[in-house]
Amino acid sequence: MQELHTLEMDMLNRFRDLTQLIPALLCLLSSTSNAEATKTALPDFTLHGLADFRFQYRDAQPGELENGLGKFRSGGDGSRVGVNEAALTLQSRLGWDWSGTLTAKYANRQVTPLDLSEAFLTYRPVSTSAWHVGARLGMFFPPISLENTGTAWSSPYTLTSSAINAWVGEELRTFGGEAQLSYHTATGDRVKLFATGFANNDTAGALLAWRGWSLHDYESTLNDKLRLPNNVGIQTAFPQQASLSQPFVEVDGRPGYYAGISVERPKAYAFRALYYDNRGKPSALQNGQYAWHTDFWSLGFKADLPWDLTLISQGISGRTRMGDEMHGQFAVDTRFWAASVLLSKAWDTHRFSIRYDRFGTTENDFLPQDRNQEHGYALTANYNLTLAKQHQINLEVTHSHSDRPARLSLGQHSTQEETVWQIAYRLFF
Repeated sequence: MQELHTLEMDMLNRFRDLTQLIPALLCLLSSTSNAEATKTALPDFTLHGLADFRFQYRDAQPGELENGLGKFRSGGDGSRVGVNEAALTLQSRLGWDWSGTLTAKYANRQVTPLDLSEAFLTYRPVSTSAWHVGARLGMFFPPISLENTGTAWSSPYTLTSSAINAWVGEELRTFGGEAQLSYHTATGDRVKLFATGFANNDTAGALLAWRGWSLHDYESTLNDKLRLPNNVGIQTAFPQQASLSQPFVEVDGRPGYYAGISVERPKAYAFRALYYDNRGKPSALQNGQYAWHTDFWSLGFKADLPWDLTLISQGISGRTRMGDEMHGQFAVDTRFWAASVLLSKAWDTHRFSIRYDRFGTTENDFLPQDRNQEHGYALTANYNLTLAKQHQINLEVTHSHSDRPARLSLGQHSTQEETVWQIAYRLFF
């Protein structure tokens, strides 16, 4: 077992070294393929970007940025104007089979002012049959969201991500390799199987258990650190836990995996099912970061309906646990679930979208002072107008109703009503 652990740690260390070399690898591969690109008229690089300027008016409890339990990233009463996010995505066609993607971004109160949110290589060889193979290697989002399909993982429907996608953006990222096998039918349907092995996602579940579900559009970056709530029992029960959670670190040396299936027909429908297990060792602790054993099922469905209507529904159900085990119970053991339904109508350069979220957590651990259960719902309505394909104006309101008993430790009511109004100008290029 010791030899196996040593081998896994060696593999993970080699993989981390590889991910750090991805930017240089992209440049090297693109330079070596210049001759081929010139002959075949392939573009060397494509650059896309997003600049997001935001006005917010909040009537909400302190959120993650204030070490609180509010449902939005930042709380309080009042308004804020400023740059919400700026991102650049560099894509390089390295040949007929290989391409590379690199996304760097700045966001309001991001720990590292400029950092990577994705960096990966894609292998997609040309196929002359109905069967297709493909692969990805590097740092990328797991294929869960059906809403966040725009530049730098933005959504064309809303400013605020669903509860599911907000958690994916904050705590989940694939550091590994994904293999894909797909079959294209004569009627245009595509059936794809995919499986991935990954590392550096051991703390996934910490925010979900200790802070609960949230609603925002922030995606963590490679070197990010996320604030944990204060005065709710975490520091007392787990004095070795750091005050900041690092979402993308390796703690226990055990790689995780996910596997799934998707069935889709372009401009008609898409269905996706995925099972994720990070195989975290709940008792492992390193540099103030615990490993969380988090596993879940994720389902998603999208349909393009008549009258330019789009329907998107997602659901997730799973469990996360951490700490020592005693009589079949862990120090923290939280089951979680969430579901959302979005309906969007497009006409000319206008789009109106409305989404309903429900979410909840339950606990079954041996630390009653660490209360992690909650339930709630949220409604989001968004109108956006796109001008000259690059300029977009958004008007949005999100209202959340949630009950979390841990708020009593902060002198607050367990049930809270919170609302955020937003006006955004987005420039896409």
